[in-house]
Amino acid sequence: MRGEGAAAEAERVQFEVWRMIGEVFETRRVGGFSQSDLARTLGVPRGQVCLWLRDRERMTLKAATRLADAMGYDVEVRLIRRASQRPVRAVVQ
Repeated sequence: MRGEGAAAEAERVQFEVWRMIGEVFETRRVGGFSQSDLARTLGVPRGQVCLWLRDRERMTLKAATRLADAMGYDVEVRLIRRASQRPVRAVVQ
């Protein structure tokens, strides 16, 4: 994956992380946990939390990890090796 394909994949991953953080927050919000509570836990202004939750472009991986941690979650990142694009030759002995 190169060029535009890699950029599109990065956008997809960024969107998925943002969506998952938003879902966790909404679940916590229904239980009475506010943006102000989250901001206090993180030691940042409530406006910063609002920006992260509203605008995925502003939520970096670092911010997502901090938000997840503050809500009792971990962020897991995996790199998966793609199948080789060259044909694999079998070696017979």
